[in-house]
Amino acid sequence: MLQVRRQSQVTFLQSDMLDRISPVVHAFSTRRGDRNDFTLGPPSSPNPIVQMNRARFLASIGAAGWPIIKLNQVHSGTVRDIDDTSAAGEAVEGDAAVTALKGVILGIQTADCVPILVADSEARAVAAIHAGWRGTAAHIAETTVFRLVEKSGVDPKNLVAVVGPHIGPCCYEVGEEVVEAIGDTAAFERRPEWPKPHLNLAEANRRQLVKAGVSEAQIEISALCTRCREDLFFSYRRDGKNTGRLLSVIGIAP
Repeated sequence: MLQVRRQSQVTFLQSDMLDRISPVVHAFSTRRGDRNDFTLGPPSSPNPIVQMNRARFLASIGAAGWPIIKLNQVHSGTVRDIDDTSAAGEAVEGDAAVTALKGVILGIQTADCVPILVADSEARAVAAIHAGWRGTAAHIAETTVFRLVEKSGVDPKNLVAVVGPHIGPCCYEVGEEVVEAIGDTAAFERRPEWPKPHLNLAEANRRQLVKAGVSEAQIEISALCTRCREDLFFSYRRDGKNTGRLLSVIGIAP
């Protein structure tokens, strides 16, 4: 279960399941800070307040000064291996990252898409995944698990995966082209009062994680909808392209 926590006037969410894996550090940000609209992105923003907010967020979860890997997210199925900290200087293109490095933070920016944080139960490796509908159609979650197994030799049954706050099926109306692209009818909901199908992004990615070998009992899914919960989250669909950005992070403490 995700717990709401507050440290140094910064409010964030953490998973009980990931908390049990020491020394893994993780969190899902919210828009709440000592100022309204505590935005943490986009990573390329020259706004000094964004950079300050990111530093304060990392400090609040015990990762002060850790280099953060910034992805240039392009809604793809691309998974990046992070073998050194050189990628911390500039954003690398991709929508997921895996690492076994200690003292490094992997970060995913969202404002409705699904953030997924993954850790080996023995803290040998971690991953962060950004999954919108295009990334889901490209099997980004499944590919990331395969890459973790290949790269770090972990057993997928020993992985814990947490799906953070995202736009829920209550609010995510899509066209038939999205149904066709994802190709998994179990990930969609239809109701007589809805003119179009609604996508359950969390369910689509949960099914991919299970297919890749992650135990269903070790997958946690947040029921918080970013579009509904304006008090906690930014939402692209609710507020438009100029909305703030949330940051979901995971790393292994030195």
